[in-house]
Amino acid sequence: MPTETQKARVEQLKKQAQAFEEDWKNPMRKPYLEKVVLNIGAGTGGEELERATQVLEDITNQKAVRTIATKSVKEWGIRQGVAIGTMVTIRGDRAEKLLKRLLIVYNNRVLRRSFDDRGNFSFGIDEHISIPGIDYDNTIGIWGLNISCRIVRKGMRVRERRKKRTRIAKSHYVSRDEAQYFMRKFFKAKLVDRLEMEYI
Repeated sequence: MPTETQKARVEQLKKQAQAFEEDWKNPMRKPYLEKVVLNIGAGTGGEELERATQVLEDITNQKAVRTIATKSVKEWGIRQGVAIGTMVTIRGDRAEKLLKRLLIVYNNRVLRRSFDDRGNFSFGIDEHISIPGIDYDNTIGIWGLNISCRIVRKGMRVRERRKKRTRIAKSHYVSRDEAQYFMRKFFKAKLVDRLEMEYI
């Protein structure tokens, strides 16, 4: 039997959903998945970085770019200006398809604490070969990667455009609760407090 606290939580979620659906009737208020960014920090250049780049390109079928160290860290052997990582950004319908594929790794579960108050959320995958459609290659090895996603509304471009750039009101950003509802509705995501890989 559900407890009183659980019943209250369910009722609260229903009211939230109704409020969001009402708000989304305005096309300028309806959020969408703007982009999915995959990143691997190889920590070094050379062959290691080449293999990490190949992993991202195999997953996304899109050319990856190198990320550059912004400062030197002597203890880690990192010099400023040297390529130490690789990343790729996916947008549009391809981003939605890729995110659905990546969520399968954790059986569509996402940590509640992964979301911020600006419509962003992130999660990591320890072994890239756990992604559907990716096979193990002993010349590449096994890599972990980080996935960052951004949910926004229309009109956010005014904050980043070159001409007549302006600020965005806080109310136009997608809140944590709204982003979580968005993921539940459109990606069938299950929000959990602890995330572990399920082996079937």
